[in-house]
Parts: sequence; structure tokens; C-alpha cells
Amino acid sequence: MRHAPGVYDVLRLANGYPTDRYCHCINPEAVAEQLERFPEGQFVAITYEGGVEKVIGMACTMRTRRSPDERPLPWYDVIGSFGLRNHDPEGEWLYGVEIAVHPDYQRRGVASALYKARLGLVEKLGLRGWYAGGMLMGYYRYREELSPREYGELVIEGELDDPTVSMQLHRGLEGRAIIEGYYPEWRAGDTAVLLVHEPKRLQRLRRPPRPLPGLREVGRLRPTGVR
Repeated sequence: MRHAPGVYDVLRLANGYPTDRYCHCINPEAVAEQLERFPEGQFVAITYEGGVEKVIGMACTMRTRRSPDERPLPWYDVIGSFGLRNHDPEGEWLYGVEIAVHPDYQRRGVASALYKARLGLVEKLGLRGWYAGGMLMGYYRYREELSPREYGELVIEGELDDPTVSMQLHRGLEGRAIIEGYYPEWRAGDTAVLLVHEPKRLQRLRRPPRPLPGLREVGRLRPTGVR
């Protein structure tokens, strides 16, 4: 639990909030619940600054019986709570709840390392696959010309580049559907792309990420007591 405050700071900064402001997102109390329900599914990326540990990235997952072939649900309906109330220990699918990287460390391989850790968990647990909703964060640039669905379809087809979803597609994830009303985010028109990974369809990343100097590890959050 010693990393929980750092996870909260990363989420706030990645969503445009200063660390002294409240953010309606996963907080230290929710992290405690996540660790109680599914400790092996929670990851942090750690580096050192001045000899002190610093959380620079996080990824949260849960297990679910709900297949990505079923009708997609809004994000909060899937998870049930920030503490993963809907986590199912017998679920055959890994669901990507959240991923965030500190703004100062973005585009430096942290997100790729976190994705590899999550997809590796699919293989380790013998699950059918992984899926999540990727928010169409570049939609606001086209909102006068296209509907969110039209924009998302063009992104999946590779005709338009989205700063969030296109990067995930380049990692080998498959865009299967458009999820309107997925999460309240004006830049994305509240819309996401259903991204799916199944081991039999796994593709190698096109290029390895540039190593981040000082990046110690991507590891699981461990329940060591609330601080």
C-alpha cells in the first residue's frame, strides 16, 4: 500500500489535476479495496529521484465473466466501483480498468511496459484474453465534421490517427466496436473503442520502447498496510 498515494498522484496529473486538488478517480482507499480483491492484477511503474521511490505509472485490471462479444457497457457499469466491486475471481477475461503515466514520463516506454505486464498476466492465469475501452481523446479536433462513431470507425480503419487509440492498435490490440456513452469525457465525445487482445492473435510490438533511465521495474502493488 505504500505506493497508493503515488498512484493517486499519477492519476490526478494524467487527468489534468494538480496533486493538491480532489479528483473523482481511483484514490488510496480504492487501491486498498483493489488489493484485497485482486492483488495480482494491479501494477505500478517505479523509478528513483534523488534516491527516493517515485510512482510514474499505474495499471489496474479485474477479472470478469463478461465476454467482449457481448453488448459493451459503460466503464463504471463494468467495474461496479473504483474498488472493483464487480471483480469475479472466476472470470475468464481480464478487463483493463485504468492505465495512467505521469506527464513527465509519457512516450518513454512506461505505458508499453505496463501493457506488457497486463497481457502477460493473461497468459500466466490462463485466461481467454484481455479487453478494455480506449477513449477517443482526439475526437474534439473533428467534432464539427464527424460524429464520435464516424471518427472512431476511421481510427480503427487507420484513416485517422488518435493519440490514445491508434497507439494501442499499433501494439497489436484489435478494435472491435465503438462504445458510445462509455465515460464522461468531452474531448472523446464520451466515446471509446473496444480494444481486445486474445493470445492466439497476439502480435509483437512493432518496435521495442526506448528504455527509461532510472526505471527500476514494473511490479504489482502489494498490500503492506494503509499509510
